[in-house]
Amino acid sequence: MPMTYPQALAFLDGLLAPRPPRSYGPLKLERMRRLCELLGNPERALPAVLVAGTKGKGSTAAMIAAIAQAGGARVGLYTKPHLVDVRERVRLNGALIAPEDMAALVDHVRTAIVKGEGAPGWPPTYFEVMAAVAFLHFARAPVDLAVVEVGIGGRLDACNVVQPFVSVITSIGFDHTEIVGSRLRQIAAEDAGIIRPSGRVVTVPQRPAAAQVIRDVSEAAGAALTQVGREIRYRTLRTGLDGVRLVVRGRRAVYRDLHVPLLGRHQALNAAAAIATVEALADSGSPAPSEEVVRAGLGALRWPARIEVVRECPTVIVDVAHNVTSFEALRAVLDETFRGRRLILVLGVLGDKDLAGIARIIAPRASAVIATRAHDVRANPPDAVAAAVRPWVPAVRVIEDPIEAIEHALRSAAPEDVVCATGSFHVAGPIRAHLVAAPAGVR
Repeated sequence: MPMTYPQALAFLDGLLAPRPPRSYGPLKLERMRRLCELLGNPERALPAVLVAGTKGKGSTAAMIAAIAQAGGARVGLYTKPHLVDVRERVRLNGALIAPEDMAALVDHVRTAIVKGEGAPGWPPTYFEVMAAVAFLHFARAPVDLAVVEVGIGGRLDACNVVQPFVSVITSIGFDHTEIVGSRLRQIAAEDAGIIRPSGRVVTVPQRPAAAQVIRDVSEAAGAALTQVGREIRYRTLRTGLDGVRLVVRGRRAVYRDLHVPLLGRHQALNAAAAIATVEALADSGSPAPSEEVVRAGLGALRWPARIEVVRECPTVIVDVAHNVTSFEALRAVLDETFRGRRLILVLGVLGDKDLAGIARIIAPRASAVIATRAHDVRANPPDAVAAAVRPWVPAVRVIEDPIEAIEHALRSAAPEDVVCATGSFHVAGPIRAHLVAAPAGVR
């Protein structure tokens, strides 16, 4: 019998069951290659862009897809993790994969996993199965372009089985250090693992150690490197509650009066990287983007929970910041766009993150913090979150459930205050879904 959608979800959930730790080594990527081989190698059919980095890779990937779609291309977008619905990870021209398609593809992958039993490192992980589902969906469409966000690192990530036309590396910082290394050069080397011989590379301004690694790997591979800040220039014209206005001077054209409807000055950098990428795609034969196409694509972008204002009076922000680098961006927006306004912070952080570093950045900006537990088995206990922020915030409360936490924050807030729920996709997702479903004023 064909698998139903609920059965597909149950199968995926089963892949998240606790298992013995797996080593971070070549076998990780070999397992994904074996799975793809059993599926007929759908990844080889994809004209693709790979996007790696610590901060901004999801937004940059979404912008690349939006511009390409505005130009008339059929575009697949694979990102992770999801906020509420696992189907958010696999989009075709902006639309989530249909439940029946998801079920059929998961069933197909499950059959391949059974065939591969006994292979070293078997079975595949949740992330590897979802990547395989995306590759199958995009290959069958077929897409003109697949924009694929890398998971952890790059060199050994499941998505690195794709052969990209362009490899994009966004801002590199410290995250997943227990896996990819604690030194910036180590982290950059993992991200640079997505660079291909004679390929094309786009990157943004990096710290010197990371920038040098990317330059060295690109040169060794004979890859053409485009750097935002050198070959590509941009200028932020204005930031505000409606997003960012900017101008980008690319290698092919000047793109004026662009509007990105996402909060934060950092989104101008992401937009410049996206434009550099679509220009690099044109070097490989894709249609060159016009100024009008770029403007339309960026202007139509919708990317939830990226410093997203979901309510007013009080202003309620939901954001998926989950590492030091992303919290630096969030803090910058709070300081610039919401300067002088009292902040109530709802914070839940996973156990593998730099909780102390996150607290040092965001807690001094808050007048009150409600420590909560992210909806994930890896979550830090709320008491640990509370202990981390107390040196900077006298008013700290522990509320285990994120929904109860945001409701308490709303009751505590004055109309002119800002309430921000953040720390993890597993905090932002449930809270955003709750706030969107319940009209303001309804408790």
